[in-house]
Amino acid sequence: MAIKLVAMDLDGTLLNSQKIVSERNLAAIAAAKAQGVYITLATGRMYSAAAYFGRIIGANAPLVCCNGAMVRAVGAAEDVFVKLYQEDVAKAVLAECQAHGWYAQWYIGDQIYAESFRPEMFNSYKTVKDFTVREVGRDFLPYVHDVVQIVVRDLHGEVEAIADYLSRKFSGSLEAQQNTGYSVDLTPPGVTKAVGIEALRKYLGIERDEIMVCGDADNDLAMLEYAGFSVVTDNGLPQAKALADFITDSCDADGVGKAIERYVVQA
Repeated sequence: MAIKLVAMDLDGTLLNSQKIVSERNLAAIAAAKAQGVYITLATGRMYSAAAYFGRIIGANAPLVCCNGAMVRAVGAAEDVFVKLYQEDVAKAVLAECQAHGWYAQWYIGDQIYAESFRPEMFNSYKTVKDFTVREVGRDFLPYVHDVVQIVVRDLHGEVEAIADYLSRKFSGSLEAQQNTGYSVDLTPPGVTKAVGIEALRKYLGIERDEIMVCGDADNDLAMLEYAGFSVVTDNGLPQAKALADFITDSCDADGVGKAIERYVVQA
């Protein structure tokens, strides 16, 4: 069947290593939209960062954010879908991070919260304009209601050990995803990008085999398995490539744009 929705991961997929959407990728996306195809993002990033890039590409379908825990259109005030932390779990996880001195940020709606803003922890945000972090100091307890995702960051190579510890301690209460080597996303249990895309599919009234997804990393595996057609960039993880219907060029060689040109625009 013809592709009706293209959902793209950001880092390592649509964005190049400079965290920019290339001109060829933008042109391919515009051509797909001109054919009536829905375009969106499926990212581990929080809503405001996803919406920033959503505006750049002119996303015409709600964005899948926070690894699938939130689905919301650019500029919208209401979610199409959201899965939140239980408040006591969010409180306990943040308390554990504070007790160990681990740097944590967390998302509520379109806001980022942290004990303090440390610019070196946000290199992936270097091309996102006007994002702010709400600094709450040591007293985070007033800010644990409706938490969508927690991200733990470490610049000393300890992220995997931290993720393993938290996964064991809070087994069944959270999922650790997207270990980048310096950060790990902690989502409510059962959350994946496939969950968010399924909610979006129902909202749009399309079928799974009409969906093309593009990814590269561990947090993309579920959606790569879920979608009717899966594309992985050449820089992607081996386990992601194993699920791909097509392996395209790297994120630094317009891989997503080339895949859209071949399988959507020229199909």
